[in-house]
Amino acid sequence: MSFPEEPLDLPPSQGGGYYPAAIHQLIHNAKYEIIRKLGYGPRSSTWLVLHDSEYHEPIYSALKIFTVASSEEASHTQLPMLKAVHNLGRFDLRLPIFRGSFWEQSGAGAHLCVVMSAMATSARALQMEAEHNRLPVHVVQKLVCTAANALAGLHKEKFMHGGIDADSVYLGLGATMQTKYLKSVLDSEPQPTAVEVMGFTTVLSQPLSTKYKWNDEQKKVVDWSVHVGNLGHVQRRTYTPEKGHNYSFAPETLLKRALCSPKTDIWMLGCLTYTLLTNTELFTMPTSTSAAHRIATMHAVLEDDIPTSWLSDENLKEYNADTRNSGNFISIEAGLADALYKDDVGPAAAFIKSCLRLDPQKRLTALECRLHEWLSMANACSCQFC
Repeated sequence: MSFPEEPLDLPPSQGGGYYPAAIHQLIHNAKYEIIRKLGYGPRSSTWLVLHDSEYHEPIYSALKIFTVASSEEASHTQLPMLKAVHNLGRFDLRLPIFRGSFWEQSGAGAHLCVVMSAMATSARALQMEAEHNRLPVHVVQKLVCTAANALAGLHKEKFMHGGIDADSVYLGLGATMQTKYLKSVLDSEPQPTAVEVMGFTTVLSQPLSTKYKWNDEQKKVVDWSVHVGNLGHVQRRTYTPEKGHNYSFAPETLLKRALCSPKTDIWMLGCLTYTLLTNTELFTMPTSTSAAHRIATMHAVLEDDIPTSWLSDENLKEYNADTRNSGNFISIEAGLADALYKDDVGPAAAFIKSCLRLDPQKRLTALECRLHEWLSMANACSCQFC
């Protein structure tokens, strides 16, 4: 039997060394009790823990436990960024709250553990619940506007998020941040499931649920608590594309002299908007597709030109008049027309295409995104009179 989630048997030398946590386990000198597994990724697993707050009252938090293979690097890259981003919390950017870090030993070695505020269902999970896996326009506007607001604050301080997608935007817990309320929610849901595999006990993920529904009316959606998380790709001032991270195929990251910047976040925001509305990923092609062909397709879809300085890049040596006009593609408007009412297509397409300029310098700023006319209803007062 194979592991249903993270491979607990994978050694650190092969990129593994996951922490084998168990429900109700006490760690870090019994300060934290593991309550539920929230999820996992290629470099960590995340757990809901119960612990005392600085005011000596019990609270729930999310505990991210890095693999042994990733912990040392994360302590020098992600951890400083998380601490720095935490200092922006006073601007109400809807970012996770950093609550501390520590190291924990397992049989595989030392694990960096980071404590953050807990969040609930992701935009992707909400999308999967929706009819045809497409979210209504007013829901997408709320999610995207919140993301744009977070990016505006990050970019002002020279941070690049680097991971804006449907897995990084979360529905907040709202009232469930109250410990007693959240406990009642946990008690009403199925208990965590553990599976024995190859001598290891692996726990199945259970993201926190939320009272919000994909088909809530606009007057409810405007009051949703939405947050932006997944800060594992954050960079500041000196921006370098991470190897193996696709940045939603932002064109500047496909060059031989690959680039990234806060403007790359805007490209990702445009792709996120399209995906939430249509349940279709933009510009997905076989991994063997050349950068020249990818960018040629983007040119055709967006009817937009690349910076002339890129033409000398080695990865674009095949980029010419023929490649720019070849390939099968549909326009942004045509893709949206299959999912939206006719009157909604034009305004949504205008916003998306303003984010998806091939020249990063011509894209909207995050603040311009947040103030864009198409997102104006995202923060309308729920009283319906203001």
